[in-house]
Amino acid sequence: MLSIFLILFSCGAAFAESVDSTAVSGAQVSADTVHWRDVNFSYREEDPGMDSLQVFSPLKFGGMVALTAASYGAAYGLVFAKGWWDEEGSQFHFENDFEYAKNLDKLGHFAAGVAIAEIFYQGYYWSGLTEFQSYAAAAVSAMLTHVAIDVKDGYSPEWGFSIFDVLSGTLGGLYPMAKRYVPVFQYFDLKWSYWVNSKAYYRQSDTGVFTDDYCNETFWFSLKVHKLLPNGARKYYPSWLAIAAGLSIDEGVFQHKKGKYEVYIALDYDFEAIFQPHKRWARNLVRWINYFKLPAPTIQVYPDVKFYLLYPIKF
Repeated sequence: MLSIFLILFSCGAAFAESVDSTAVSGAQVSADTVHWRDVNFSYREEDPGMDSLQVFSPLKFGGMVALTAASYGAAYGLVFAKGWWDEEGSQFHFENDFEYAKNLDKLGHFAAGVAIAEIFYQGYYWSGLTEFQSYAAAAVSAMLTHVAIDVKDGYSPEWGFSIFDVLSGTLGGLYPMAKRYVPVFQYFDLKWSYWVNSKAYYRQSDTGVFTDDYCNETFWFSLKVHKLLPNGARKYYPSWLAIAAGLSIDEGVFQHKKGKYEVYIALDYDFEAIFQPHKRWARNLVRWINYFKLPAPTIQVYPDVKFYLLYPIKF
């Protein structure tokens, strides 16, 4: 539901970074000439010594805040205004919707927190904050964004302020920071896939926001097998080939409110290992691509055993 904000902010940050990159090109060591990255390196780490070049710019920070406010305003007017707040509201109240979508929506809030934090990180780093400060500020921004959305839900006659939705989004906002600073997080990726195999959600939805179409979404835990192997065995296993476990729900959730979980095991691609990007813009691009689970041979292991050649496409 934050797609308008994500597009506007990412475009603005990317443009600003491209303009600003020439100012520091003479002061930093080119990653093209010093090949310090390999398949075992953390691709979300900034170039060595870059923090010493960071100079906080109130002007850039103010511009980022202004662009964020404008993006939020556009998202509210073009996306959120189509929701329940077109109707009569109610008094503020709390509600934890544990029955909705068999709680798969909590993973959706987590994924939204990840996306928001990743974008805010770029903006904060561009404005001159250090790498750690940027990750921390981005996590706080993701949390505040979810608080703002759920405060609005708190006045809804059908929904309510959900502490667990906010908690899920907050944990998602912390995920990019954990990927950077907690070693164990380098051994796996969290991914998302989407393909419309069923129209059940859209037949009963008033808004038709695809991020709520949970029976066509799958959330993945992708294990980087190559990194887990002993050094002597790594040469026998492709560095790019990962194994992923996925969780989804069937269309019954939106048909008769009694759907089932679906569990998958699939092959996966680690794009950081495939491309091993050196330049900062390339590393940012690859780490965004790596959040998406692309079609691959997959076995559904629950509630039935099925094989799909290119899941999430079912044919």
